[in-house]
Amino acid sequence: MILIVVSVTAISANTIILTFLTDRYFSDYLNESYELHVGQLTDYTTKALSSEEISYSQMAIELESHINDPIIEIKLYDPSGQLIIDVGGENYMTSSMMNNMMGGRMMDQVMDLSSQETRQIEISSDNQTLGIINITIHSLAENSFIARRFKSALLINSMFAIGIAIIAAVIIGMIISRKMSKSLKETEKLASDIQLGKEVKLFPSGIKEVNGIRESLMELHARLRMKQTTRKSLIDQLVHQTRTPLTILQTHLEAIEDGIIEANTNELNVCQNQIKDIKSIISNMSSMIDAGSDIDELKIERFELYPLLRQIQQGLMAQFKKKQIQLELLSDEKIWMKTDKYKLSQSIYNIVTNAYKYTGEGGIVRISYILSNGMLIIKIQDTGIGIAHHEADKVFDAYYRSSITSNIQGNGLGLYIVKENIESIKGKVMLQSQLDVGTTFSIELPQEILKK
Repeated sequence: MILIVVSVTAISANTIILTFLTDRYFSDYLNESYELHVGQLTDYTTKALSSEEISYSQMAIELESHINDPIIEIKLYDPSGQLIIDVGGENYMTSSMMNNMMGGRMMDQVMDLSSQETRQIEISSDNQTLGIINITIHSLAENSFIARRFKSALLINSMFAIGIAIIAAVIIGMIISRKMSKSLKETEKLASDIQLGKEVKLFPSGIKEVNGIRESLMELHARLRMKQTTRKSLIDQLVHQTRTPLTILQTHLEAIEDGIIEANTNELNVCQNQIKDIKSIISNMSSMIDAGSDIDELKIERFELYPLLRQIQQGLMAQFKKKQIQLELLSDEKIWMKTDKYKLSQSIYNIVTNAYKYTGEGGIVRISYILSNGMLIIKIQDTGIGIAHHEADKVFDAYYRSSITSNIQGNGLGLYIVKENIESIKGKVMLQSQLDVGTTFSIELPQEILKK
């Protein structure tokens, strides 16, 4: 509605201004034309009266040719005041005047005597008066037949133009309004679907501004989905990280309860270490659930590698024995590390428990390490079911699980966490595998990492 009002107002104002300027231009044109006629009459009359070869009848014919709106009568007097030529007058009307009158109402075209004036011009040559010419005209050029007809036509055409413009503005305004209304309703539905968590697609609109709003909504939707996905991934990691020490703790307690393992100081230390891991996970829970926080902050500390690996071996030994799988720690070299102990420990736990799940009874899992040129290389080798060559690069993806492991419990996050952890401490993890033979994971990382 506002668009229509603005359009109509602008068109009307433009038409009125254009009409006024056109009328002024035409009035100026009539005045200039009249002055031109007067100049021609004066020049001709001076020349004719100075010449003895031009008769009064010839002069009358020539003067009559100048009877044209706004000039309605011409009278020529000799120096003594005697009328010698009289053309035009009240009962005289040119064909152009007749046509103008026939084009409109005759009563509107006939001049009132009060609207006429006579202009007297003295004709002289060499300071001698040759005669006097009286030119009767409309008092104003704007009141002439032609001027009135022109103004009438201009007014009518202006009204037509305004009417057509208003109709066009209303039609166009209604079309744009409907289009805008439809686009806004679709945008409202898009926002509602995003709020309800539905799957949405971006359909372009013919309106640039609405497109901008829709693109902003889709960008917001993508960010929300990304944040939700990140939060879900973090929570899944939290559950996965918590499961490992709980499983070890449960296995050892069950073994002690069944009398398989003696509840000595060494076993109590194993259980206490698992409880410490759980406490560490819980203390980081807030930052893990908040997807906007920095959960990759490193906690650099100095520690000896062998006791860490020995602790992992002892913690998992009970469940390995229960499945009749050997868990061997082949290296015992004294190496000091300066890195994030928790991330390294968690990564080794994940790989070893992964090997446990995919290695059958009677299998072997071996852990070894070497130090070369300041780089530590840890290898975890199993005799499990192996990994197909085309899946080797996919096992580190979040939630990816091989088709041959679908009957084994898991959520596909273990190796993903390993890759994230090792890369965060400036290392890399690789694997070599052969189906039905086994898999070897290699962790390579610097012996020392400087805290940022």
